Amino acid sequence: MKVTLEREGKNVVKLSLELESDRVSRAYEMACRQLSHQVRIPGFRPGKAPRMIIEKTIGEENIKRETLERLVPELINEALFKENLDIITAPEYSNFEFKLGQPLKFDAKFEVRPEVVLGNYKEIEVNVPEVNLPADALERALANVAETKAALQTVEGKPVEMGNTVVIDFECKVDGNVIEGGKADGMLLEVKEGSFLPGFCEQLVGKKTGEKFQIKATFPADYRRKEIAGKEAEFAVELKEIRHKFVPEIDDELAKSVGHENLAALKESVLAELDEVVKQENEARAQRMVVEAVAHLATVDIPESMVERERELLIGQVRRYIEQGGQAWEEFEATDDYKQMKESKLNEAKQRVLTSLVLGAVVREEKLTVNDEEMIPYLADLAMRYNLRPDQFEEFAGNEEVRRQVAEEVLTGKVVELLIAKAKINYVPDDGCHEDHDHSTHDHAGHSHEHGEKAAVGAKSKGETKGESKAKAEGDTKKEKAKKKD
Repeated sequence: MKVTLEREGKNVVKLSLELESDRVSRAYEMACRQLSHQVRIPGFRPGKAPRMIIEKTIGEENIKRETLERLVPELINEALFKENLDIITAPEYSNFEFKLGQPLKFDAKFEVRPEVVLGNYKEIEVNVPEVNLPADALERALANVAETKAALQTVEGKPVEMGNTVVIDFECKVDGNVIEGGKADGMLLEVKEGSFLPGFCEQLVGKKTGEKFQIKATFPADYRRKEIAGKEAEFAVELKEIRHKFVPEIDDELAKSVGHENLAALKESVLAELDEVVKQENEARAQRMVVEAVAHLATVDIPESMVERERELLIGQVRRYIEQGGQAWEEFEATDDYKQMKESKLNEAKQRVLTSLVLGAVVREEKLTVNDEEMIPYLADLAMRYNLRPDQFEEFAGNEEVRRQVAEEVLTGKVVELLIAKAKINYVPDDGCHEDHDHSTHDHAGHSHEHGEKAAVGAKSKGETKGESKAKAEGDTKKEKAKKKD
């Protein structure tokens, strides 16, 4: 096979391949035999029909298509090995010339991995702002435990106060007409500032059970339902019930209700959990800072195409989040929040791709690999998460895509552990200026998708810009209806 390599741009190559006619003919004959087993040809046993009959029955073009599907990947792999190319995208094919009895010719274009020049990653030193438990950490944690055991109880003979929860029926009108989703019966609403619509809850204060009254409130100007955004709404409300949240005392009874012998045992358990959280956060900070330092020392010219693909993946995550919140993506795209989010994702994508490429280079430099034994615990954990039966595990564990993803995760852990082991880590007081990114060193979902091993330290993207928060927090009246009393 003849291979001609042509470089287009800093990381794009085009291969022009020409395969001798004899090998093309053999591949075509094999495709004929394979297809003849799949098609019933009258008068012939499966696989025994002559080529002329097969071509007449199946069609020469279909056989040629089958030939290419089997032959081209094999040729590409040979060419990549011959030219020692490390590709990061699927091939784009063009200029096919396939005539029986003549050489097969075609072009394939790829992006190849940019060259990474590593710095002295074996002698990294970082000062990590150390997380410590606040003085009131135990007190707040115990309060949270008590909060989980809180219960709503009906209030008799008293008016609504801030902090109560009420059960109301209402009808909402804008411009004199009941809006879509503007009726609710038995809706449960916590009376607090900013809940539901601005100023709505404040007008509930002082009302008593059984009262009927009017409330006026204005939809925000940037409300996602444009037809009512910025408009005043009038609610006809009936107060059905007032409830107050009673939080139990932090004592032995509370401890027993959550499975501990007494309050002392609960405190000991809570402190142990808090200490473990602090330990894990300090380890995660150290991992992030070491990896960032290694990436900072490296030299690599990252193509814009890699960054843009990564950004599109990140934006795709945000889109799913927005649409799950009930907002149309096209509507969000028209906002300033979208522009802000898109810019922030560009910066995030650049860092992710840089980190991905650099850690991939460390993997190759250290010749790190992953074996089946190392993958088993990860596969078992995934199987449990997906609630797979034992008889389904073998097929699941043998799936090529699953194994690739698990191998990436294992390799990520190994390369980060190696870097941490080589680094000098100094824990220093946290002055409060440390920007605590929500990164996870072992978060597979955050890996860049560009390098072969994909050994990357990813950034878990919450994807929650100001606009996305609104999509989650500002439900319209139709959405609030779902909060009805059981």
